[in-house]
Amino acid sequence: MIKRHVRAASLLGICLWAGFASATAEVGYQDWQFPNDANPSMPTVATNTAGTATATIVVGYLGLGWLDSLSSFGTQTGLWDLGFQNSDDLAHDTRGQAVLSVPNPLPATSNTNTYTDLNLAVVQFVDGFLYTGGLGFSISGAVYSGRTIVEALPGLGGNWVQDQFHWRLTPSPAQISLCITGAVRGTLLDGIIIDTVSAVRPALQLLITSVAKLNQALTISWEGGLPPYQIYVTSNLLSDGPWQAVGLPVSGTSAEIPLNGPVEFIRVRGSN
Repeated sequence: MIKRHVRAASLLGICLWAGFASATAEVGYQDWQFPNDANPSMPTVATNTAGTATATIVVGYLGLGWLDSLSSFGTQTGLWDLGFQNSDDLAHDTRGQAVLSVPNPLPATSNTNTYTDLNLAVVQFVDGFLYTGGLGFSISGAVYSGRTIVEALPGLGGNWVQDQFHWRLTPSPAQISLCITGAVRGTLLDGIIIDTVSAVRPALQLLITSVAKLNQALTISWEGGLPPYQIYVTSNLLSDGPWQAVGLPVSGTSAEIPLNGPVEFIRVRGSN
């Protein structure tokens, strides 16, 4: 729910009004456990009001594809062997990929004052030699903000390791597209989790910063709020007369209006 607060100030005999909005947020969650070889794969568990996410697996060079389990690699089930880089064909990237498409519960639409925090958890086998765990990521419009090793599960000759990777996307996209590329020497993938928190930043309070009169015109400047802005005038706050819009909406933070009387009451409103 958008809440509006009204602020009034008197300057040069003119009443100035403004408002601001509180923050809203939406969360999304997708957990791929890969119980079968469906490709594209739907999340095993998901909560996303915007739609259904998908994971498309591209098996690389000599990759075995989906496996129910793999002997001597622990008790994990539902695995993807993504393959590896062909050392005889370095001109082409032959590593496997997982291409994720996730609808965003809170897309930016026309509001650029949004962001999405994306957390990616990947469970893969790591032995430090063949399976190095060195994944690559491609995600448009994102700023990488870190990696967290969540847990290491015991296994023969290596570990099933869950890592978390974090990004922020500004503004929030309507669709999140993330490509995970396997390591050069190979990737055994056991699971993927994506959770998102998408929010609208609270707009700064719309505050009139200056008013300047020149002849029969008034220049008003302000800060905060969200564009587009509209200026309204009325001649009497005590009457039931409506506020009249003056000029067209503006995207900037200043506007000039004519003075049609000795005293008018003026209000500036943003889109929030």
